[in-house]
Amino acid sequence: MPAMAAVWPALREELDVHVAGRNRDGSPAWHLADPVRNQFFRIGWLEFEMLRRWDLGDPQRIADAVAADTTLMPGPDDVQGFARFLQQQQLTRDTSLRPPTSVAHWLLHNYLFIRIPLIRPERLLRRALPFVEPMFGMRFLLVTLLAAIVGVLFAVRQWDTVLANLRGAMSWDGVIAFAGALILSKCWHELGHAFMATRYGVKVGHMGIALLVMWPMAYTDTGESWKLERSRRRLAIASAGVLAELVLAAWCTLLWSFAPDGNFRNALFFLGTTAWVLTLLVNVSPFMRFDGYFILADALDYPGLHERAGRWAKRWMRRVLLGLDDPKPDAVSPRFAAFLTVFAFATWVYRLSLFIGIAVVVYHAFFKALGLILFLVEIVTFVMKPVFNETRVWWARRDEIRWSALRVRLIVPAMLALVLFVPWSSRITADGVVEAGYRQAVFTPFGARLDAINTRDGDVVPAGKVLFELSAPAPQDDGDKASVLRDAYESAARGAVALDRNGVAKQVVAERMAERYTAQRDASMAEKGRLQLIASEQGVVRDVDPTLRKGNWVSPGTRIATVVGSTRWRAEVLVQEADRARLSSGAAVTVYPHGGLQPLRGKISMLDSGAVDHLPSLVLAKPHGGPIALNPTRPAKELRPAGVWYRVVVEGDGLKEPLPAELLADVRIEGERQSLARRWVDSALLTILQQTGLGKEG
Repeated sequence: MPAMAAVWPALREELDVHVAGRNRDGSPAWHLADPVRNQFFRIGWLEFEMLRRWDLGDPQRIADAVAADTTLMPGPDDVQGFARFLQQQQLTRDTSLRPPTSVAHWLLHNYLFIRIPLIRPERLLRRALPFVEPMFGMRFLLVTLLAAIVGVLFAVRQWDTVLANLRGAMSWDGVIAFAGALILSKCWHELGHAFMATRYGVKVGHMGIALLVMWPMAYTDTGESWKLERSRRRLAIASAGVLAELVLAAWCTLLWSFAPDGNFRNALFFLGTTAWVLTLLVNVSPFMRFDGYFILADALDYPGLHERAGRWAKRWMRRVLLGLDDPKPDAVSPRFAAFLTVFAFATWVYRLSLFIGIAVVVYHAFFKALGLILFLVEIVTFVMKPVFNETRVWWARRDEIRWSALRVRLIVPAMLALVLFVPWSSRITADGVVEAGYRQAVFTPFGARLDAINTRDGDVVPAGKVLFELSAPAPQDDGDKASVLRDAYESAARGAVALDRNGVAKQVVAERMAERYTAQRDASMAEKGRLQLIASEQGVVRDVDPTLRKGNWVSPGTRIATVVGSTRWRAEVLVQEADRARLSSGAAVTVYPHGGLQPLRGKISMLDSGAVDHLPSLVLAKPHGGPIALNPTRPAKELRPAGVWYRVVVEGDGLKEPLPAELLADVRIEGERQSLARRWVDSALLTILQQTGLGKEG
């Protein structure tokens, strides 16, 4: 016993106990107050009796004394559990003497929400309270309700002006008015809390600014409202801020109809229509410790709602998953216990989403290396640490687990693990564009006259088919002239030796000129051959110029038709970097063109080894209706994607009819099998590499 007494944790001397009314089951309750940290802890009859006998210094002696003096029947385990709670909450001397936390450590864990006290308004509030006391009366509330009704009626009568003010909010004058109105609204909100607390005798410690992810917010310290035994008074303090803004909105809506145009009228408009809506959106949620939480807790008369509901949810998990039969945290009805359990799970889901969102905001608010570190700190502190703490409790109580029941309950986690870790899927989904595998544009080589049109739009033509016949005077005239000159020089070469003593030299010159004009004649004939416009492969004739007529002259470089391959097709597909490693040349691909066409089946013909610098087609870009987002920091005309994408070329045959045009398509590729867990891990690692500058970026 003496040894146990020597290590028994002593309570801090500054702690105090206040009567807290009764719990929901009618049992008495007290508040254990920590004035140094301005915190309180609601305790029940058993805990109060333990505290009265804490100086006995031994769990068994304390339990026996409580059992002897009251109708309670605690055991030593109950006393030790309460002692652990006091130590965890730093209410004992051994924990109060811990070395102070370093500034760097404090900033790392508290930079998301930093309170900056500015004023201690207690004396000012008490002096001003008589002047605002009439605003708490029923007469003022009725007049305010009447003002709200009249203001809304006046606003409806000039609805066009209301809509114009909403549109004008985007101007600089509108922004200035909105900022001023927002500051006034938030200060008025906090004064509502402060005056209501002062009215009920609660000391307002200080007022100031809180930085929530570096965003300034006004706040009021009404932490001592727990001293009020009546929950209705605590509820009034918690809801006073929202009610104050609603009162302000009612009068501003009425005054807006009579105020002259300008920033003052704009400010009244925002106070009457926007500021209170923002307040409700922020404060209505009971899942964070804003007004909505305290309103709900006081309405239920259930202080410490988050913590106590969390204990019910943990008890439910341990009972359902592990078969542990923990005692009920509170004496409440089964329906209320079910509500607390569901509320706790909803709070956890909400906070998980919120903390992940905050982590993303923090990541983007700083340079990449620091942003990534802070992102991981948020995830570890707010997401992983609570999970680890609960898992540690499970491990410490592993001897109490009913393994037969656990095996049954592990079926669902086992099935989930099967889905996550077994590489079931080999399918890769992607987006791309599909078009005909062969496309020949038919151009006129130079200015010429159209002598014959041998095809029409939609004709199926074989390879070598002459589509159009053209003629031009220049190639014909040049060819005729070259033929005449060649013949002349050949004749001159034959007679040069007989007619002139220098005939040998002249013969050589004549032969050279004859060869020159022979080449010129052949070139002219080749140019003339280009006037026969021929289909290089079998296909369908498309886009024939409807203005073409026999005998018309056609300008050089004019596109007069297109021959589209009738059976082959080609698709350019974009895949993500994680999927690129799972692909190989020759893999089977199914392409589903948009527009209700039949699926196309082909194979990969080419895999790019480097990421694309720009999209292969305009129709893939999101601004043009495609699925790929463009890089917002680059000009849109560059078609530079926001992410890292690799091009895959797919080819196939067997079209029943030619594709009408370049079409968007959904693509399914058979790649290497990979589990969902592996895919998520690879994606996370890839993101880390990219965002730390070690990988590729879009």
